[in-house]
Amino acid sequence: MADLLSNFEPMSNYSISRRIQFVIQYIHDQHYASKDQILSFLEQKEFYISSRTLERDFEKIKADFGIELSYCKSHRGYFIDKDKSVKVESFFKFLELVTLADVFSDGLQNNHKILEYVIFDDSSQLKGVENLHPILLAIKQERELEFTHYNFHKDTYKTKLITPIILKEYLNRWYVIGVPKGEEEIRTYGIERITYIKLGELSTLKKQKYYQQTQQFENIIGLMFTDQQPEKIQLKVTHLHTKYLESLPLHSSQEIQTSEEPGYSLVSYRLIPNYEFSIQILKMSIHAEVISPQWYRKYIKEEIDKIQLKYQND
Repeated sequence: MADLLSNFEPMSNYSISRRIQFVIQYIHDQHYASKDQILSFLEQKEFYISSRTLERDFEKIKADFGIELSYCKSHRGYFIDKDKSVKVESFFKFLELVTLADVFSDGLQNNHKILEYVIFDDSSQLKGVENLHPILLAIKQERELEFTHYNFHKDTYKTKLITPIILKEYLNRWYVIGVPKGEEEIRTYGIERITYIKLGELSTLKKQKYYQQTQQFENIIGLMFTDQQPEKIQLKVTHLHTKYLESLPLHSSQEIQTSEEPGYSLVSYRLIPNYEFSIQILKMSIHAEVISPQWYRKYIKEEIDKIQLKYQND
């Protein structure tokens, strides 16, 4: 997401053209799509362009978003070259948000009752979305950010001065991750608990020094990481629940293999097994069992025993 900021403008002034969205999504879905196939698909969407214009679209996609569309001779088609591209998963999350905004914007213009036909997750209490713009601006311009932050645990409000490094989304909530003035460790702040936000002076912080810390987020689910190293976690999961994991992976490292035991799959992850990951396993209940490592299997068993104790008196 941070790399998308090089072309960041206020969302009200910036959009991805619908044609560009279709080109990227089609190549992503087809894996190897020829120019003729892409042009034919665009015509179905009422975009009539030449082969040369499509090439310019490819160049724009690379320049604006860092997404490299390479040609594979053996498959005779284009594909998203993840090795040469920047944060592909983050880009598609960004594309999803932009596409949804376009869909609802068009719908509201044509039918003011469109929201009667849609049920959102209960996030009506989400606050602080307006803070995204100044935070992104501070990251792009490498400036400090000052705000008042509310601490849930201590029930206190404190003024913070940080150098923001990245934004992270988790469970429909946004967090700014940065380094407080005079400190050496990154901190995470929920944007719904931020008020009185304002841009500060240019930061003298060397961000490169903290990239190793922020990269830890790639090794976890959620926000909580420790000094542990990522390790392989293997689960035995029912075929029914495997389908849910296929459609919505818990983590980018997820791999699914067929199990020798009928009715099950082997699902593995390479990550730091933090609190959020453990909660996801417990949520799968009887559909999942930790196979390895042994210490983590024992930990999950102990958590299940604690739950069982709560119901023994009934």
